[in-house]
Amino acid sequence: MGDQYTYTPLVAVAVPAHRRKAGRPVAGALLALVAIYVIMFAIPKAVPVHYPEENTTFHPLTATKVATIIEDRPLDTLVPLLLQFSTVLGPEWPIILYTSQDTLPTSPPFQRAINQSRITIRSLPPDVHVESREGVSEFLTQPWLWEQLAPAKHVLLFQADSILCSNSALRVEDFLEYDFVGAPTDASIGHGYNGGLSLRNRTMLLDIISTSSWKDEKLDAEKNSTDPANPTDPVFEFEDEWFYKKMVKRYAVLPSLDVAQTFAVGPMFYDRPLGYLDADRWQGDEMKKIDRWCPEHRLASKDLIAAR
Repeated sequence: MGDQYTYTPLVAVAVPAHRRKAGRPVAGALLALVAIYVIMFAIPKAVPVHYPEENTTFHPLTATKVATIIEDRPLDTLVPLLLQFSTVLGPEWPIILYTSQDTLPTSPPFQRAINQSRITIRSLPPDVHVESREGVSEFLTQPWLWEQLAPAKHVLLFQADSILCSNSALRVEDFLEYDFVGAPTDASIGHGYNGGLSLRNRTMLLDIISTSSWKDEKLDAEKNSTDPANPTDPVFEFEDEWFYKKMVKRYAVLPSLDVAQTFAVGPMFYDRPLGYLDADRWQGDEMKKIDRWCPEHRLASKDLIAAR
């Protein structure tokens, strides 16, 4: 701060009576200018997003692991969330933000993280729409993203409504033996793990995509099956459940429920997980415990992505 601004002490002086009225307009104008100056510097800045060249690669020391988030919404908490994830993950997990936003708010810590390649911003393809869970599922079940993240084997995919807890003794590295792990899904609403905060085997995902089509299976489901309780809503799986079922058939290494809930908590509560997904939605009755264990969960967005 000392090298940015110079402050001049205010000194009280006597002003002759005949000059007081004449000086009021000048003083008022000066005060207005000072107020404008203060407001300008108080407003958070936004800077253009500069995307790297197509041949950008990861540093060899971090090539086996990468974290990524796909976010197109102008969320106030996005930059603090990215910095928090970067701090908990450490330098061996570069974070890549995929977005179509032209500008992002910046700050010295955020710019420093970009300069140090701890956070990288990349552009989404122009024809990609991730405003809904269905759109996200379609995008994640195509090869583009997973090919972009090569040569990393392990990908931590997180969304704006997730968080990692700095109090946890666990690390994401403790789960690298698994091909897929995330917050366990309650059996009443689905199978497997929630993909909004999940660790995945990138090469296995590409193998699945090369032999299966989520989009074709979705179209078949819309033609052949409807939910009896809601006939206008065809039954189909979101990408996380779709990948999970494909991995089960491939005899992938998957964690038990007891292990998965130590990684992340969604619909099913566990006292001290490594992370949370949409805690306010799923764990409203446990928020006091969550506040004590993981106070940074407040950085997670409460703005949910629509289903369709």
